[in-house]
Amino acid sequence: MSAAVQSAAPVATMQAVTHPLLIRWSMLALASLGACSGACAGTIAGTVSFPSQVVPSMTVYVSDLDTSRIHTALLTRGQVNFAVEVPPGRYLVFLAPNEPGAPDIYGAFTRYSQCAPHAVDDAACADHALIPVAVTAKAPRAAVTIDDWYLTDDIADQLDRIRDAAGDRSPKEPLSAPRFSEYPSESYEAGAPPKIDFGSSEPSQEDRELAEAALAGGPNFAGHVTVTLTSCGTACGRVLLIDWRSGAVQELPPAAPRDESQGTLPCRIDEALQFRRDSRLLSLTRPEGNAVVTQYYVWNQNAAAPLRGGEIRRRLQAFCAVAAGSARSCDD
Repeated sequence: MSAAVQSAAPVATMQAVTHPLLIRWSMLALASLGACSGACAGTIAGTVSFPSQVVPSMTVYVSDLDTSRIHTALLTRGQVNFAVEVPPGRYLVFLAPNEPGAPDIYGAFTRYSQCAPHAVDDAACADHALIPVAVTAKAPRAAVTIDDWYLTDDIADQLDRIRDAAGDRSPKEPLSAPRFSEYPSESYEAGAPPKIDFGSSEPSQEDRELAEAALAGGPNFAGHVTVTLTSCGTACGRVLLIDWRSGAVQELPPAAPRDESQGTLPCRIDEALQFRRDSRLLSLTRPEGNAVVTQYYVWNQNAAAPLRGGEIRRRLQAFCAVAAGSARSCDD
């Protein structure tokens, strides 16, 4: 869980950005929890202004203030427009990036969004309060611009609670687990992708193509590193790290004597690999017998290499029970 930050900076959400291992791809189904019964009365149309060159995949959340029902929509990478059909009501509209390395922050429609062109001397530009969006039979279409990524801690907590109610939050980590905010990375302005240097290793054509494709999305870890995954056989995945400053390709140090990351998590599979662009912390979670082991790595800026960190071991049953509990609370 990220530590609280000043309101002038993007507020981290409680959810770490995640990426499943290639050992078995599985996409989380993003269902609209507040589907319209019968014909929908209107539409909330939005435009996204994201605070970085690369617009990641995101989820749109439209929360009904009167019924607490949630409508969601998935935005693909690079998509900046969306439309969500809703029945009459008052709604809060916000976004959360949901791909590896994307800034772990919320964007929302607020008073700041209505302050154009965000003049410094305008008091409204300092107000990040959420604004309800009304959809009625007489006004069935509402337009919003999501460009406020500088929410206060209180507002971010409010959005956390909304997502908790939607059953869309990753279970909390143990209190002893390190936090992404505890290992901030230096800012880095990425230009053209570097020339990849595999060193003395002889990568397969598939690995080379995967690495080049990953670079096209820009750095996604520790400020200037791109993390990608390659297959090393059945139920086996290798984590590669590409340094944008040198183009050097490294493989994540083995988490166990078995070398490559093997085995598939039976639950919470989206937590197999977690990392963020604005943090030097990376975690790898794998099954080991009747236990689940999370190994932490920290990118060392001076050595330009990932270093082994701590390890947390949990019983498999307890690890999966948290996810099951979250699902039950969503159904209630």
